[in-house]
Amino acid sequence: MAGSVGVVSERDTLGVDGGGAIAATSRHDWRTLPAWLLATWVAIAMIVVLPLGLVSATPSDGRPVWVVALSVTTISGLRYAWIIADGRRRLHEMSFWVFVYVFLGLAPLVQLRTQQNPGTTPRIDPALNQPAMVVVLVGIAAFCVGLGLAMPRRSWSPGWTVSDTPHMWRTVMLAAFALALDAYFISRVGVGTLFSSRGDFLLALQGNWAETSVAAMISAFTGMTLLVAFIAMVNLVRRQQTREWPLIALTVVVGAALAITINPLSSARYVFGTVALAVAATFGLFATAKRFRGIAILWVVVLIVAFPLADAFRYSSTAEFKSGSVVESLTSPDFDAFAQINNTLLYVDNHGITNGNQAAGVLLFWVPRRFWPEKPSDTGILLSESRRYDFGNLSAPIWSELFINGGWLALVVGMLGLGWLVRSRDNGIEGSLQNARAPGIIDCVLPFYLMILLRGSLLQAMSYLLVIVGSTIFVSRWKRVAPR
Repeated sequence: MAGSVGVVSERDTLGVDGGGAIAATSRHDWRTLPAWLLATWVAIAMIVVLPLGLVSATPSDGRPVWVVALSVTTISGLRYAWIIADGRRRLHEMSFWVFVYVFLGLAPLVQLRTQQNPGTTPRIDPALNQPAMVVVLVGIAAFCVGLGLAMPRRSWSPGWTVSDTPHMWRTVMLAAFALALDAYFISRVGVGTLFSSRGDFLLALQGNWAETSVAAMISAFTGMTLLVAFIAMVNLVRRQQTREWPLIALTVVVGAALAITINPLSSARYVFGTVALAVAATFGLFATAKRFRGIAILWVVVLIVAFPLADAFRYSSTAEFKSGSVVESLTSPDFDAFAQINNTLLYVDNHGITNGNQAAGVLLFWVPRRFWPEKPSDTGILLSESRRYDFGNLSAPIWSELFINGGWLALVVGMLGLGWLVRSRDNGIEGSLQNARAPGIIDCVLPFYLMILLRGSLLQAMSYLLVIVGSTIFVSRWKRVAPR
């Protein structure tokens, strides 16, 4: 359609044919024997050693539903090992499967065997554990179908598309805006608060911006404009034939501001992790298949072991660790995704699906509640209130979000679409990395932000997503697409 606009990398199709096969330039890598030997050991560790180790370390009350969790670890472990052997930089899919493996495989395995629910989601209905596992498996199956859909050759009609090449002056404008906004933000919350604890930071936000949606938007604009501006400026510096020192100096200043504003003490772990991995990807973390494999293996270990420990500064400026073992960690509030799927089924049983009402709140998240008093709360809070929990800041994985909006149909269609989108974006990333050390701007960020979207709630995640996408479009060059 004339005048159409697409948000795609200008190298999306380089090295990728209509079926998603990578050109001969990379085929030699994934067929090497060492890669498959490594993947075999990864599969043994993920499918056999770790699950059976957790089984032996936990008691069971005789209910066999925990066996279904083993099927989740097996499916996700096999696919994850295959991705490692294959060597193509499937960054989005890597995020998806590591989330499934840890949050919907290992964590439910331990929780179902011990009958110990996360402390923030007590009184889970045991009768809904098996249906909840079915929801997980149906979502996985639909996602896999989406991955397997044949990718048609791109035949864009005349229009405009956004390339992954940054525009010099728009990037400088975004950097200037981000620095000015960051200065304002820091002047309100205080530099000391940024290096105190997450609890103090949240109190400072509430003290300055009582409206939750306003505070979320200001935080999102401050952090994500800095991130996108920094990535774009690194790209500009890399593309310069001669080093422009004013540009380099501005890049350093933006990077320093980003490091101060998004740090591991006051920032949410998912946000800090997204920023850290995005910056690392910009500097070539996934430039080779070997690096990709190493990070993929390390990521599983980090989520199981280090992720719960990273919350040590949530309430205090001195480290306070919540768990001392893997088993204890997997029953902590960090891993409440399966419990929330259970609560979603109970909510639907009692109240029915919301017929898209929750989705409307997500799409219109930017509307202040004073203008829309009936605006839906995020799904995690809705489920918490329906169970009369004392704690409301709970997750709502994408399985819950889809099911509560439209039941089984929404779950299948939504996960199928997610699988198709993930494959499409990962094909583009691999094509870009055949010709550069880093993916395009947005593909340095979204694969890792996907973890936040998968864990939910979506309403909480949308402000950051909007700023990431909008800022990327603003700094990118627009190119005319000729008809093919």
